[in-house]
Amino acid sequence: MIGLRQLDAASTAQVRLANFRADLDSLLQTQLGEETALRGYVATRDPTFLDTDRAPDGAFDRLAVSLRDRLRVEGLDTIAGAVDDILTLHGQWEHEVALPLMHDPGSRDAYVQQSRGKVLTDLMSSDARAVRAALSVQSDGVEQTLRRRINATVAISAGIVTLFAILALWYAIGRATVMTKLAREQTLVDALQRTLRVSGVGLPRAQMGFAYASATSEALVGGDVIDSWRSGPDRGWFLIADASGKGIEAARHAAFVQYAIRALAAEAVDPADVVARFNRLYVSTIDDPSAFIVLFLGAFDGGNQTLRYASAGHGTAYVRRGSLVERLPPTGPIIGIDAEQQYQTETVPLAIGDIVLIATDGLSEARDGRGELLGDDRIVTLLRDGPAEPQSLCDVLIASADDFSGGAKDDMAIVALRVVKHDVAAVPFGPVAADDEPA
Repeated sequence: MIGLRQLDAASTAQVRLANFRADLDSLLQTQLGEETALRGYVATRDPTFLDTDRAPDGAFDRLAVSLRDRLRVEGLDTIAGAVDDILTLHGQWEHEVALPLMHDPGSRDAYVQQSRGKVLTDLMSSDARAVRAALSVQSDGVEQTLRRRINATVAISAGIVTLFAILALWYAIGRATVMTKLAREQTLVDALQRTLRVSGVGLPRAQMGFAYASATSEALVGGDVIDSWRSGPDRGWFLIADASGKGIEAARHAAFVQYAIRALAAEAVDPADVVARFNRLYVSTIDDPSAFIVLFLGAFDGGNQTLRYASAGHGTAYVRRGSLVERLPPTGPIIGIDAEQQYQTETVPLAIGDIVLIATDGLSEARDGRGELLGDDRIVTLLRDGPAEPQSLCDVLIASADDFSGGAKDDMAIVALRVVKHDVAAVPFGPVAADDEPA
């Protein structure tokens, strides 16, 4: 009976540790929701972002205090201290960033405040990684103890062996259930995003490159979309989009973007018309008032070497013409704010050898240890001096952002298109030999 009680205690401890990890995930998701609401409010000034349960309302503090106190009861004081640090950093984020921006989103210091917010959230993510690692060490220790006790008790009798086997099975099932619950969201998101990231094909008379870098933090992957498809012998579309938030909801919204845009573009030639219709569809379909989409939709005509595009709040978009780099400005606000919002189509003439580069904000918002952004100026320099082959250029940008920030803190998606003389095969995104040089 002593062995039985010891085994039961060990298995119960394992379940508690798994619950601690689940609570840590909930804590990170709460912080992410608050950041998303604040970002949406600052970008749009729409107060509905702050009327949801995603705005700072004390939920984070309650979750953190509960987790910290239960860790202390368990005797895990060092881990509890790390959670206390996260709680302190979140308090700084609320008072130094969230509350000032909620009070005055148009402040002259808004950029500085947002930069400070990114530093604080990165520190919170670092502490969360330390907590998760420490909990994993504790879990491994409990599991080893459990195995030793099972082995030591097996020799007592065949009857007790049977009891222990049943109990071990109960423990394994219970632990698997808890771990399955923790892993389920990540698995679903990964499955969704594997269908989204690299589904496009090369466009007529263009070389194309792509890159996707996933964040290394514990936060679940986000809703970045890369896609391209042909619509005629000389024409095609390409899309890059970023859904707000993380996890299953962001990935679900990303899938909605990809397939809805493809369907709408099949019956249209004007990018602004497609984006406006998609905006109405998104507002009427998605019931979360704080959700939004940033996207860039381009219609490329390889016959007359022209790009026509509509951009819903997408800022990281450029054309490289030799040694000159031009920025492609947004032509309307982000998707999801006003169902009647109108968008404009801009026409960009291109020449053989010109490169169009579009990236999600994970590239421009990569930060170094001091909190400084990679920013547009550095991206322009990297684009101007980078290789002409689109895939190589994408790879250089990803590597440069990674070196600058010490590791991706947010997802990054990049698409590059280079105008060439002759058509190439409609193969999936990837490296294409640079054998078609400018005239």
